[in-house]
Amino acid sequence: SMLAADFRPKDRLTVAKEVLRSFIASRQNDRIGLVVFAGEAYTQCPLTLDYKVLDSLLDQVRTGVIVDGTAIGNALGTAVNRLRESEAKSRVVILITDGDNNAGNLSPLQAAGIAKDLGIKVFTILIGKGGRVPYPTGTDLFGRTTYEPVEIDVNPELLQQIAKVTGGTYYAATDKESLEHGLSAVLDSLEKSKIYDAGGSTRYDEWYARFFVPAALFGLIGVALRGTRMQGAP
Repeated sequence: SMLAADFRPKDRLTVAKEVLRSFIASRQNDRIGLVVFAGEAYTQCPLTLDYKVLDSLLDQVRTGVIVDGTAIGNALGTAVNRLRESEAKSRVVILITDGDNNAGNLSPLQAAGIAKDLGIKVFTILIGKGGRVPYPTGTDLFGRTTYEPVEIDVNPELLQQIAKVTGGTYYAATDKESLEHGLSAVLDSLEKSKIYDAGGSTRYDEWYARFFVPAALFGLIGVALRGTRMQGAP
């Protein structure tokens, strides 16, 4: 369903990759990883600071590589497992999906519960809309892509539950602009980080918490942000 063309003139997958590429380019010193999934989930890129490698691996994401389906629980579980050993101050997952969970052996809410226990927030973004959407079915005599309406099931309530359980937020994206807005809103989710000065007193500074997880034959990107200790001048 990531090939659905309701983001015309581009499909959902192309638009999601463009927005994620901009997201990655905006990061500094955040370890980011990528997990891709459809009916199954696997790590496309472990947490890394090498954004060039990550960008290249993101570019390689294609449909039809993994068994069909939408294993939201397995994908979230894979991302959480990758983050659990991280010593980062903030560990956040951004889950982007265009469908309902219909595959995998781990339920999305079980995965969300594990994330909660580990202190990992999950922000969810539903990309596209449900119902009948244009889907590519082939080409005509002139080589132009032909489309037919296809029924696509979505479950915004599930994504809202996942976000609520873990302390994250749910967003809906029906075009490129709203997808960009959703990611920007995640970046604007602040956490308090302790910063110690040389005198030993504690003050609080705010920093952005991010982690990304796109779903439904796309994948997930994780960002682990390290806490910062700053030494003040005597």
